Amino acid sequence: MLRKVIISLGIVFAVLVVALAGIMIFSENAQILLPVKHTEKFTSDDISKFPKQLKAEGNSLKNEDGEEVLLRGVMPIDPAKLRARNKLKSSLFEELISDINKTGANIVRIPVHPDFWLGDKDYMWRNLSPIVEEAGKQGMYIIIDWHCIGNIETGRGQEMPYEVDAKAATLEFWREVSSYFKDTPNVIFEIFNEPQNIDSDAWRKNAQDIVNEIRKNQAEQLIIVGSPEFSSNLSWAVDEPVKDENVAYAAHIYPSHQSFKWDKLFGEASEKYPVIITEWGFMDENRGETKQGFLIGTAESYGKPFMEYLNNHNIGWIACWYDDTWEPPMFREGNKDYTSFGEFVVTQLSSDK
Repeated sequence: MLRKVIISLGIVFAVLVVALAGIMIFSENAQILLPVKHTEKFTSDDISKFPKQLKAEGNSLKNEDGEEVLLRGVMPIDPAKLRARNKLKSSLFEELISDINKTGANIVRIPVHPDFWLGDKDYMWRNLSPIVEEAGKQGMYIIIDWHCIGNIETGRGQEMPYEVDAKAATLEFWREVSSYFKDTPNVIFEIFNEPQNIDSDAWRKNAQDIVNEIRKNQAEQLIIVGSPEFSSNLSWAVDEPVKDENVAYAAHIYPSHQSFKWDKLFGEASEKYPVIITEWGFMDENRGETKQGFLIGTAESYGKPFMEYLNNHNIGWIACWYDDTWEPPMFREGNKDYTSFGEFVVTQLSSDK
């Protein structure tokens, strides 16, 4: 009799294990991800604390009170990667946003890698919603960045959706995200991280399609549009920009982009439209650790003249990465001490607070 009971319990346990496995999602690091409740749109009891929605006016950004806002902040790694590192830390996003807020930053750029998004049907509610909530409560803006690198038409590139149509996946991402966050004032949409191997006319057309898709959902927030050549050259937008009343333009500028080219790459565009440097950084004392030569520079040769140029042109910026492994890192191993780049960034942020 006892043997039958044990066998029966074993069968029940096995069934439960199979059933539980059926509703679990496993991350790339074998992290168990339980389902998360979905809601139709983002809501918060603390929405009154959120910073007010931004609007492009001329070449500057203003909030709903007409006050000019200059965005300066940092970019951590994809929240899915952060969760994989901190499997049991329930306060992960709260602590992340709090630490960034203490630097003097007023904005955080959140990169959403296409494979992580496509691999987790709960990604928005598991990752984006709590980060947006924490940032809003602490008076900070959030850029949601569709972190693709490549050609949206061919689907080829360093960081693109695989085994699906890149254009369709991009439009679907923005359809879901803009619909969910359409009433969230601190959210900004950056439509495509770094277009590459695509000409300006083709990119302009695709950018317009993405912007139009966002606006179909009555999402009126600021939209950030990058450019070909890894988002380093905004000359295409000077005379023929995307057709929308609330757009800013992104440039990614690193030490390899020589200062005499800055006017052409993004300075001229900043005289007509809001421009935000959504990626910049350098590697100095740790230059021997990288294979990415375009990152090698110093505060004296690159950082200081770059900051001076941005200040003179009233251009906001996002430094990357707020991490100890992704390059260029703001932290040394263990995320306890800053690299020289990290120290430089925090000095800039604190001096502007």
